[in-house]
Amino acid sequence: MLKYDYGKRIKAMINREIGLEKREVAISKLSHKYHENLYDLETRLHEQNARYDRIKNKVKKETEKCNEIQKIIDDWKKRISEMQNEAQRCVAEAIQNRQQLIQQLDEIHTLKLATNTYINLNALPERIQGVFVQETEVQRCWHPFCFEPLSHTPEEVRQIIWGSSENAVAYSEAWERLVFRSVREMLLQSNKDS
Repeated sequence: MLKYDYGKRIKAMINREIGLEKREVAISKLSHKYHENLYDLETRLHEQNARYDRIKNKVKKETEKCNEIQKIIDDWKKRISEMQNEAQRCVAEAIQNRQQLIQQLDEIHTLKLATNTYINLNALPERIQGVFVQETEVQRCWHPFCFEPLSHTPEEVRQIIWGSSENAVAYSEAWERLVFRSVREMLLQSNKDS
């Protein structure tokens, strides 16, 4: 009986060893499959990381471009705003200058009628040209004049235009204030600019 017990034992040991080998082969297959899958996953992970890095770099470049464009847009908005403010200031200044000119022309017109002194405004500022009409009880005398404003003093201008007229001082002060001073200033300014 001992013989058979040993045989059964040996047979059981062999069967166990065969079972262990089968399990080892199965585990080896599973391990091999696991390592293949792990390698595939690592490969896909590296590819996806590379794609992610490329996309991230593209996004970074596009963001930088967008920021540059936004900066350019902001600069243009600022410049446009400055231009609009300057344009509004120029328009307001032009309106004010026009109103002053209209008021000055109205005063000149009134003064022309009151003093019988007529100036050709188209000849300004290069020269002052016109005529003074002196009315007396007997007749009307026309005294034409034409001179360069910078070449004469206010007293000489008074003498050229009104001569020995009694109201020459009153006329000359108003005309000096309205016309002659601004004409001289324009000429001086244009001489400085050129």
